[in-house]
Amino acid sequence: MNQAEFFIEAPSAGTVHLRRAVLIYDGQQGSALATVHDIEDIDGEAVIGAGQAMTPRAAMELAKALLKRAAHGGFLPETVLYMDGDVIVWWVPPARRHVAFRVDAEQAEAFGGRERGESVPHPGLVFAASSRVWRVWAVKGAGRPTPATALYQVPYFNVDVQGNICQGNAPVPEGSTVEKIAAWNDAFLRSYFTHPNGPGKLVRYRGGAYAFWKDMLDGRFRRFPERVLVDVKITLGRLLGLAEGA
Repeated sequence: MNQAEFFIEAPSAGTVHLRRAVLIYDGQQGSALATVHDIEDIDGEAVIGAGQAMTPRAAMELAKALLKRAAHGGFLPETVLYMDGDVIVWWVPPARRHVAFRVDAEQAEAFGGRERGESVPHPGLVFAASSRVWRVWAVKGAGRPTPATALYQVPYFNVDVQGNICQGNAPVPEGSTVEKIAAWNDAFLRSYFTHPNGPGKLVRYRGGAYAFWKDMLDGRFRRFPERVLVDVKITLGRLLGLAEGA
């Protein structure tokens, strides 16, 4: 009999026990089925026993249990707004933070130099990250967003009108779990912003995005001027497919 050895690192000794095994079968055209098997102890060896088909309810319960493990036993910080599979959505409250720009020679004179960086006020932000997406939007106010919260185009360069972030050469974290949130924030906010992405309006400001950020870097605003944010006509709840009254 072929045998394979592997090890699981648990948070502390004795917190996990091998109870069942799940076997997954891939079918044609992306279909799949799974069977659940009890683990039998035979002469001190763990042996996979006979199985039965996994029901949709059992699959959902397993997914919830795995999500709790990814979130450190079910505890979620206030900044986490939503989790589904490897998708995590979180909020960054408004605050004063450093921001850096590296613009092309054509914009350098009007912008005050090719490279500039200052500590400036930022709006509240909502990020979404997974193995497939990395997106960000702005929100108004300092309260924790709800499903009814309106989303706005972030005023930063390197983000398109759908909120997709242009990664460029910036390294991004591996994985989208709660403990990686700070690393995702740094990957965006500590990168160089270089140019507007796409044809949409980045901010509602006389002179456009370059004029706005020059004034921000020059210290014109003590608080982030939320009036410049562009409404993307969607709430957080609608974006996530949730009931807004939840």
